[in-house]
Amino acid sequence: MKSGRARGWTVREVVGLAALSVVSGLVFAVWSHLVAPVAFGVAGHLGVGAIYGMWYIGATLPAYVLRRRWAAFLGETIGAIVELLLVSPYSVLLYYYGPAQGIMSEAAFALRRYRRWGYGTMVLAGALPVIASYPFDCLVSPFYPTCRLYPPELHVAIVAAMVLSGALLGGVLIKAVVDALVSAGRLRGWPVAQAEGLQGEAR
Repeated sequence: MKSGRARGWTVREVVGLAALSVVSGLVFAVWSHLVAPVAFGVAGHLGVGAIYGMWYIGATLPAYVLRRRWAAFLGETIGAIVELLLVSPYSVLLYYYGPAQGIMSEAAFALRRYRRWGYGTMVLAGALPVIASYPFDCLVSPFYPTCRLYPPELHVAIVAAMVLSGALLGGVLIKAVVDALVSAGRLRGWPVAQAEGLQGEAR
């Protein structure tokens, strides 16, 4: 099945994108208000890096379900806006995080020409947003004021944690959960369920 086709979006797909983006935004809010403070309290910036990947699902979830160009970018951007409306502690920083992270995931799907949706593609889509996130965390965000003073080995450890988290939470977890829903017949009629066999996608 060729995906990411050039035809216009259907009303159903737009509604699906909106719904998945709202779900992602709610998850973002929980992560920002509850999970991230605990992670930071336990292991500082490294702890946040280890749970960072959940903030990338706004891109990978709608892209994997809808198989459409720009679904990753739009999904992550809208998800960030939803989080912002829920009074996120990250406030206006989300105007950067959403689009920047979304375009990096979008780049991963574009590299595979929107035709390969296996674990390799999803891992890449979950990991690439780190390129947009970490420099901004370190140079702009007020949440990590000493980041510029970190020793090189700590920068490497944080980036590695973020990449691993993005790959697992933003990539592997999303694909596994959605594939399970498809197998259970919960996503009939959506592009992910119309793809040619889940086993053929696992490459």
